[in-house]
Amino acid sequence: MPPRLQTRCGAAIQCALNRGGASLDVGARDTVGAFVRSQMNADGGFRGRAAESDLYYTVFGLECARAITLALPLDELRKFVEAQAPMPLDFVHLTCLARCLEILWPDHAKPAWGARLPDRLKAYACAEGGFHRKPGQRRGAVYESFLGMLAGESLGVEWPGLDQFGDVLGGLCQASGGFSNGDGLWSSTTPVSAAALLVLRELKRPLPARAIEWLLKRQCSHGGFAAAALVPLPDLLSTATGLHALNCLGAMHGVKLDACFEFVTGCWSEAGGFHAHALDRTPDCEYTFYALLALGNLVAESAA
Repeated sequence: MPPRLQTRCGAAIQCALNRGGASLDVGARDTVGAFVRSQMNADGGFRGRAAESDLYYTVFGLECARAITLALPLDELRKFVEAQAPMPLDFVHLTCLARCLEILWPDHAKPAWGARLPDRLKAYACAEGGFHRKPGQRRGAVYESFLGMLAGESLGVEWPGLDQFGDVLGGLCQASGGFSNGDGLWSSTTPVSAAALLVLRELKRPLPARAIEWLLKRQCSHGGFAAAALVPLPDLLSTATGLHALNCLGAMHGVKLDACFEFVTGCWSEAGGFHAHALDRTPDCEYTFYALLALGNLVAESAA
């Protein structure tokens, strides 16, 4: 039997989101809530930048609603998810399906397709550990393995190859301290490096010597975190994932909190949601999720 993994990553994300939602005043919470509702389509799903509903954006819509205690029409949402479940979904959308199952059927008998989800996800498990978005790969990738870990937590299952993936991660850490996403890739990004550190934490593995330092250096003079070493502008995805990893690892000491807070709130749109960065003016539920995640980690550190 594989070692029992005390996976807490999804719970930590939810706690941070809840803190982020609670940090908003009543007016801001109502404005964000109105925006989140506006992103829900008539078929019960959430849309992103395109008009059509998508499981990916539905997860973000549901997570935002949970964070600000926003009531949504659950019957409509369940009908949308039920309609997506039999579809030939890719790995990312299968993990989204697992998270929808956890959120929308918490105290109900799970639908029959929920019992088949673990086997569908196992098709993307790799022989040497972790998950890859393409079936039959030898070694997992960081992003996919992190999503697989969250899906396993949602489904209440333990993936035998996840602990083994800790060995793979050692080879994906670059000399700089950042992580590449998989074999044959050499560039390090903030979201991938943050995910790698969170996986190592869950597996109780030691962290590479320069990994925290690399992540802290991604904070820009603009306040937020950039996606990579040579990227000049920060974005909400990199800021939220970087902050969350640093907070979980107790390494927020080097973060300029006020500047980071200004960057996050500066991404708030008059429409009520958040957009990705200074050059983007289209808010959506995905970046509203990342804003709440970032705020939740900033609030936690400010109160410490």
